[in-house]
Amino acid sequence: MHEKVSYGYERIPASEKRRRVLGHFETIAHRYDLADALLSFGLHFFWRRRALRRLNLRPGERVMDLCGGTGDFAVMASKAVGPSGRVTVCDFSRTMMDKGRCKAAQAGQDAAIQWVQGDAENMAFAEDSFDAVIVGYGIRNFVFLERGLGEIRRVLKPGGRFLAMEFSIPQSFWLRTLYHYYSFRIMPRAGRLITGTAEPFHYLAESIRVFPSPARVQDLLTENHFVHATHELMSNGLAVLYSGQKEIIRLEGTFEK
Repeated sequence: MHEKVSYGYERIPASEKRRRVLGHFETIAHRYDLADALLSFGLHFFWRRRALRRLNLRPGERVMDLCGGTGDFAVMASKAVGPSGRVTVCDFSRTMMDKGRCKAAQAGQDAAIQWVQGDAENMAFAEDSFDAVIVGYGIRNFVFLERGLGEIRRVLKPGGRFLAMEFSIPQSFWLRTLYHYYSFRIMPRAGRLITGTAEPFHYLAESIRVFPSPARVQDLLTENHFVHATHELMSNGLAVLYSGQKEIIRLEGTFEK
């Protein structure tokens, strides 16, 4: 029997979730950036800048933008690590990455970014490859969250930093009430006007609500052997930054945390 996982409010086979989520991104890739900007009221620009500051990238580092899609984080990161660094985008949607390549070229960063089509839960990268891994709105779409976290930890170098930005539910009762109405009544209709389809936005609203709480995600980071795991609420909890670090193994075999 195939294991079933959450796809919004449904329970479906794991392979079916991969297929449906990929289909959403392939369908809306041509208008993804516009939808992201309009439906977040421009807040995602502020959130991304805050995330990059938190990651504290340095010249010469190797960085992965996992579930990188159209490459917003990749373009920003390539400027931070400079010509001596390297940024790799890994995403399962070739159509999204094609849009990202155009964006990188317009920003003059196309030569600094490598684009790799792949699965976040089974990556074709060697262990200890990256100084930092950043994920924008991607961990919510993992089929098996803990498997994805394990892969991220595997490809990080000892001491490497992990940061994920993800949607969540506002803390304020009144903002939460408005957000529920916006998510289920307005966002799918606006999404259809922008992209031609409402289904990805129905899934978005539901997936945010079935995703583990920020405190639970932080616990999962610790349980999956990230050290210094923490989370930071942004815009009253509309988005959350999750961060952790791969432990440093000392020569005598103990762990530096």
